[in-house]
Order: sequence, then structure tokens, then C-alpha cells
Amino acid sequence: MAETPLARAGASIEIAVSPEAAFDAWLNPALAARFMGAGEMTVPKLEIDAREGGEFRIVMQRDDVRLVHVGRFVLVERPRRLVFTWISPGTDERLSLVTVSFTPTAAGVRVTVEHEGLPDAERAGRHDYGWGTILAKLASLIGASR
Repeated sequence: MAETPLARAGASIEIAVSPEAAFDAWLNPALAARFMGAGEMTVPKLEIDAREGGEFRIVMQRDDVRLVHVGRFVLVERPRRLVFTWISPGTDERLSLVTVSFTPTAAGVRVTVEHEGLPDAERAGRHDYGWGTILAKLASLIGASR
């Protein structure tokens, strides 16, 4: 039986802040709780151990639906890149990998999320949407998007 290839998702936005400010927002629990909810979801609970090997736990909620996302930081390279594992209902509770890149631009920073190892194209599409909304919330929280 042939295995189905895993899918990828991603999103990108340019924000008028320094790469350091954007990077640090991802690892600050008080700030991250304000933007890490995909779509209409809020984040009532977020825990981050912001070091390589450190774990995180994000609880996203909308109405009475609660989705728990967990992972571990693989790489913390300030202010250029974060790489972490991601396990959630949207990955069928399977391990996937997220890379967040912070690229300096003339106007500030381009933040790019690449999420690989998703179960199928449908869930990749949902993650495209989710990461896009998360980046938009980040931009509105820390600086204007371009």
C-alpha cells in the first residue's frame, strides 16, 4: 500500500518592526497568547519554555471547542529563525514541523511560517488560513503590516 505524501502549509507577512521585536513576540507568553489563536479562536492558556528543547502548550478556544497544541523547540536562533515540532488535532495528533523565519526588509521584517508534515491537502489549507490569521494578529499587535 502506497503512503500518501504529507502536505505543507504556510503564510507570510511584512511588519514594520525590527526582526528582534517580531522574534521576541513569539517567545513572550503574554504577547503570544494575544495572537496565537487561529481565526476566531482565543488563547485562554499558553505555556512556553523558550529554549532549544523547551516545550510549549497552546490551548485555542472558540465557544466550547478547545484545541490543545503542543510541541518542542528544535532551534531558537534569535532574531532569524524558530523551528519547533507541532502536534494538534489538525495534525491527527501526529508530529509535524514548523519553521518561522524573520527576514529583515527595508520596511522592517518579513515573518514567514512554513508548516510541514500535515496529513493531507485539506488540513494544509486550514493551516494556511490559520497561520495567515495568526500573522495578521501579530502584525496588528506589534506594528503595521505591509
